[in-house]
Amino acid sequence: MATGPRVTAEDMDHVFNAMRSMFGNRFVSQWGDWDETGLWLAEVAHLPRRYLELGLGHLRTQVQDAARAGREAWPPQPVEFAALCEPTAADLGMPDVSRAWQEANDHAHDPAGHRWSHEAVRLAGYAIGWRVLHETTAQSQRERLGKRFSREYQALINRVMAGDQLVPRALLESDRAMTPAELAVRAGEEKAARLAAEHKGPSGIAGLRAALGRN
Repeated sequence: MATGPRVTAEDMDHVFNAMRSMFGNRFVSQWGDWDETGLWLAEVAHLPRRYLELGLGHLRTQVQDAARAGREAWPPQPVEFAALCEPTAADLGMPDVSRAWQEANDHAHDPAGHRWSHEAVRLAGYAIGWRVLHETTAQSQRERLGKRFSREYQALINRVMAGDQLVPRALLESDRAMTPAELAVRAGEEKAARLAAEHKGPSGIAGLRAALGRN
């Protein structure tokens, strides 16, 4: 849940002023000079105050796009404005779900060697399992993995919205509890699993042995 001071009736005066600037009489004739009924406030009262500027920015972009296309922009309904106030992945500097899913799949074979566009993409992939992402090929299974990834990624987006630091807590706690020797063993196992995925089938045995330095 996002934190911060919530929207008040006074904040709605600012919103109405901005709406008048963007839409003129098209807004005033429908809604008046202030939120007399409280309908607008009711739709955004659960939001942090700072999200209002985000919504107004999204709305301003829509007005500009309409003007460039030669269309007339109309004021939003309160519920539409509330939706515009909700941050998106792009607002937070994060790729959208489809791009995050593609990135996770493209680099599942070597997640440690990739520079991730955002930590949330790596964590969502980690939650699914890199080996599973890399080795699963059946279309029905891929679709299920995609849905799981989307849920994991959206949960991480929500955490970023709330100001949370994206740290893989369980992984960190596990690492702290392990000795250097245990960490080295785990790293070797992860490398072996990655190589095994890259050298599938009998024809790949020789290559796998060579990669592991074995005769």
